[in-house]
Amino acid sequence: MKETVLLFNIPLRESRLKIGKALLPLNVTVKAVESKYYMESIGYLAGYKEMPAAGGTYDGNELEGEMIVMAGIHSAKVDLVLAALRKAGIPKSCLKAILTDTNRFWSAPRLYEELKKEHDTMSGI
Repeated sequence: MKETVLLFNIPLRESRLKIGKALLPLNVTVKAVESKYYMESIGYLAGYKEMPAAGGTYDGNELEGEMIVMAGIHSAKVDLVLAALRKAGIPKSCLKAILTDTNRFWSAPRLYEELKKEHDTMSGI
């Protein structure tokens, strides 16, 4: 699987370009995911060939905030990717996740809600 960073609800084209430029030296593919694909599994969006397409179009609300998912990135490289994202100006409020055997089956809204709960718990909210 190709090392990929999925971008969700990062609306400014300029921000997406900065992220792409920051991750280029790390050889990481950047993919902005349109909201109409939010019902697809995160694994499918990341390019897992064995993950079937859910089909249909998402017609729900946009995610409350920004979310980034790192897929196929080895643990030794995660810190480099996070540093590059900080350099690109990604705010701390942007939720970040690593694709796992569990969350690869989830939709973007489900993963976002889970990350938000974890973030709120860790922040004491």
